Amino acid sequence: MHRHRSLILVLVALIAAVVIARQVQAPTSPSQSDGPIAAGPGLVLDVLDGDTARIRMTGYEGSVRIVGIDTPEIEHPGKPAGCFGYEAAAAAKAWLLGRVVDVVPAREQRDHFGRLLARVVPRDGPIAGRDLARVLALSGFARELPMAPNLDDAGPLADRVAIARRLGRGLWAACGFAAAFPGR
Repeated sequence: MHRHRSLILVLVALIAAVVIARQVQAPTSPSQSDGPIAAGPGLVLDVLDGDTARIRMTGYEGSVRIVGIDTPEIEHPGKPAGCFGYEAAAAAKAWLLGRVVDVVPAREQRDHFGRLLARVVPRDGPIAGRDLARVLALSGFARELPMAPNLDDAGPLADRVAIARRLGRGLWAACGFAAAFPGR
């Protein structure tokens, strides 16, 4: 009986993976990802840190930097982790990895690293239908990072960061700005 139940669970997981894969097509050519990207659904393939994920969507597969916020860094070669960086990355991973999300590119679509700048809203899971940047800010995992011309959500994000600070959530209770964002 236990073996039969395990087989059923594996089949259900396989069917779910096929359904998700059919919702999101891979880019037809690498050159498509160099031009403007249209808003649409994407599949989160990996979460690189608290504010960057690797997403596949029609016409693009690559790094997507969540616009309007900044989370503490995780450790990189020659660069130590900021306080609460791993916690922010773990939260983003729990909320995004393997999920279909709606990706809304910002007015200025690329940063100086070539990453797509966008808002990301998961379609399912614990924060389904909620903007990731707003959730990270209100939970105390991020600071606001307004950068022209991508200022559409700057006010609401600053309000959420202020609430998280006032309530002592996340990094604001654990370490504060200087330890979370050294040198900034």
